[in-house]
Amino acid sequence: MSNQVDRAFQIIEYLAKNGISEIDEIYKGTEIPRSTIFKLLSNLESLGYTLRTKNVRKTDYWYLTLKLLKISKLVLSRIDFKNEIKDVLTKLSKDVNEIVQLGVYHNKKVMYIDVVKKPESIISFAGVGTELDINVSAAGMVLAAALTGEELDDLLNNIVLPKNTIYTITKPKELREELKYIASNGYAFDNQQWAIGVRCLAAPVFNFEEKVIGAINVTGHISTMSDDNIDFIKEKVIKAASEASKIMGYKSN
Repeated sequence: MSNQVDRAFQIIEYLAKNGISEIDEIYKGTEIPRSTIFKLLSNLESLGYTLRTKNVRKTDYWYLTLKLLKISKLVLSRIDFKNEIKDVLTKLSKDVNEIVQLGVYHNKKVMYIDVVKKPESIISFAGVGTELDINVSAAGMVLAAALTGEELDDLLNNIVLPKNTIYTITKPKELREELKYIASNGYAFDNQQWAIGVRCLAAPVFNFEEKVIGAINVTGHISTMSDDNIDFIKEKVIKAASEASKIMGYKSN
């Protein structure tokens, strides 16, 4: 499998450099067997990455589609993501006086790629590079709520939902219901699901393709993220996520 993947990328790189080409030309440039080239090009065509056309001799010529450009844009937006919205995270932390984290969906978990710390915080929190299961984090639930039905099935069929506290949702059916609520309301509330005494509130960040690319998460102690204060924090988180989405090219209806 690895060898086939290597060869597929060799072909992609050849076409990117040389443009529209026939199989004999690709063979001379890569030394991949012609039958393998044809099979890989056909597979890439079925996925929308290549197209073929015929010349006057009715020979197939192959070229790359713009789908690769779409992927490159997404990669670039992911690389610039946390730097582009750093000011939004910093302002949010000051507004709510709590820890603010930026999470992305990675390896069927939420991974935090940026954190704005609160120096006097009395709680432990997930730092940069930390991965948490989606059911123990508001950010994780926000990201899971944005998955397609097929993606969510794949997630829940291939993981075990840990029970960190008595408040943690561990039953897939209950989690699905919670995710529907989150998708409908635009935010998630983790009420001591990760650790006793710790609360989190998160909202999604969208990109120019109206895809959820991350979640802004506020983490604090139950004494400061109290019932009296939670609506204020929710409003600030949703507003920050909306501002971040605009920066990433999202145009809200």
